[in-house]
Amino acid sequence: MTSALSDKLPKNFSGESKRKRMTKDKSKKKSHQGRPSPEEIMRIRKEREAKRSLRAKLLAEGKDPDDPQHRPYFKKRELLEVPHIIPIESNEDAIPLRIMTYNLLAQTLIRRSMFPDNGRILKWTVRSNPLYQEVKYYDCDIICMQEMDYINYQKFWTAKMSELGYQGHFNRNENKSHGVAIFFRKSMFEMIDHTHIQYDSTETAGIEPRTTTQNVGIVIALALKGHKDSAVLIGTTHLFWHPFGTYERTRQTAILLMKAKEFEKRVKVLHPDINKVWSFFAGDFNSQPFDSPYLSITSKPVHYDDRCKTVIGCSTSFEFSNKRDGGEGEEEEGGNIELYGENQPKTPVPDHFEPTKEQQEMVDEMEKLHNSLPYRAISLYSVAYGLVDPKNSGIDNTRNEPFFSNWAHTWRGLLDYIFVIRDWNCKEDNRAVDSLEKFEDENHIRLNRLLKMPHPDEMDKGLPREYLYPSDHLCMVAQLSLLL
Repeated sequence: MTSALSDKLPKNFSGESKRKRMTKDKSKKKSHQGRPSPEEIMRIRKEREAKRSLRAKLLAEGKDPDDPQHRPYFKKRELLEVPHIIPIESNEDAIPLRIMTYNLLAQTLIRRSMFPDNGRILKWTVRSNPLYQEVKYYDCDIICMQEMDYINYQKFWTAKMSELGYQGHFNRNENKSHGVAIFFRKSMFEMIDHTHIQYDSTETAGIEPRTTTQNVGIVIALALKGHKDSAVLIGTTHLFWHPFGTYERTRQTAILLMKAKEFEKRVKVLHPDINKVWSFFAGDFNSQPFDSPYLSITSKPVHYDDRCKTVIGCSTSFEFSNKRDGGEGEEEEGGNIELYGENQPKTPVPDHFEPTKEQQEMVDEMEKLHNSLPYRAISLYSVAYGLVDPKNSGIDNTRNEPFFSNWAHTWRGLLDYIFVIRDWNCKEDNRAVDSLEKFEDENHIRLNRLLKMPHPDEMDKGLPREYLYPSDHLCMVAQLSLLL
């Protein structure tokens, strides 16, 4: 720039300033040109709203919105209608009730070695919502849950179930990270009492526990809103898991009956206005319909014979490590007796077992204990499942129960039940399965529907499986009418 031209320009002018302004102007122009038009903004908003609406719709339908195929979170099963010879007329005094039992598979118990090919469904972040969606879908009034992780009860289930209108109650052994829980519909019930069952510390007529199990139970009393004279008592439990624990599980079922009926008596004393009570107990009993824990409470008077006698007898020969009682297994001769004991039985279900005199006396005492209890249990599926799904009823048992409720990697069978608990006069022969008519008449209950259990040929690899079943157990549901 010449000196003459420079003199004519403003003092604050410089070539550099001009370049800056030109750059700024170009930037503004570019920004303006890249800005979406009102029409484009409206289109984007509509797309976002459509995505939100689709996601909400899929969630409402129980489908995974993050799955490209939009598959349901779980496989839905039908509630099968129980046929009746005489149809029931509309009864204003009949209270509908739907009960579920569900072993959730505790997250703290999952080991890859036990679930080698199950994939990402083993992660709680993946599995939690399918479990919740399944529980929500069946819309039960009372939900009994086992293998409930305490941390998940606090941080997941309590809030989720509260949103659906439920209140919960939880119990566990202080040394375990998981326990049992019961949720009930608040609009229908008011909890007026509860009791906890601690099997290890409960006496059973001189029969000592064979080991420490840390198993627990809950029983709660629910007053029916709008029917001040009526209440539902319901308990849940998870019995001892050990393959050689049959004897101890049989002791635990005796405790279950005693505690349920003791609690019923307490409720009636403390709440004298209540004169109508229905008593239920549901859960994972870790026992099949041909084993002594189940038969001891359902087939009265019980007599252990055949396979049942062999299995309970064999279980008395198993030596549990004192580590289970808080001792050190290394103190035992040869180390942990459960692992290294030379005389331990090789299988819990041997073809033949010859008990010692002491072992036979133990079995006889257990049989005597159960036959002295003036109570019995009636399985709802046993009563009617043969009527709704005969192809999957009584396949491996004489109690008309479905074939399985647990389908794991290495083991399959029926472990879960929903029972009615009632009095027994210690004389009447109740060894046969109750007929539907007898059950309904004696218990003032109408059994309307049972949730269908899968057939063996419908199953493949061990559970849980994504988009099929989110636990290694299957939930069970009974739909009833309580007759006032």
